Amino acid sequence: MKIFFSILINALILFLLVFLLKENPEKGIEAGIIVEGGIKTYIIGGVILGIINITIKPILKILSLPLFLVFLGLVVFIINGIILWLLDYIFNEILVIPGVTYSINGFVNFIIAVAIFTILNMVYSLLLSKK
Repeated sequence: MKIFFSILINALILFLLVFLLKENPEKGIEAGIIVEGGIKTYIIGGVILGIINITIKPILKILSLPLFLVFLGLVVFIINGIILWLLDYIFNEILVIPGVTYSINGFVNFIIAVAIFTILNMVYSLLLSKK
């Protein structure tokens, strides 16, 4: 049940990222994240994020511990950037599924996505620790 809940939360975080960085032609804003494939893309993304959080994130935290003590929260931002980059890389280079696309467009959109992702993960962690 915990794994299912984690996948669901990760999929929701991805959905919120896409929603917050959506295209707005009236204001001349291009889409920051492109998603094709509907709910299937979010579920696959949630599974991938879950795997990354279980396997790679703890290793990154251990390796960055000395930097964390010096730079405090900046390291969390960098780790989340690596996680989002891995998600984008896995979707576009390793796990190529026809009709399923997840891509972050441009460096500025990537930085904004990482900031939002970091905030959403902090909120999720705070809510989880309250239980």
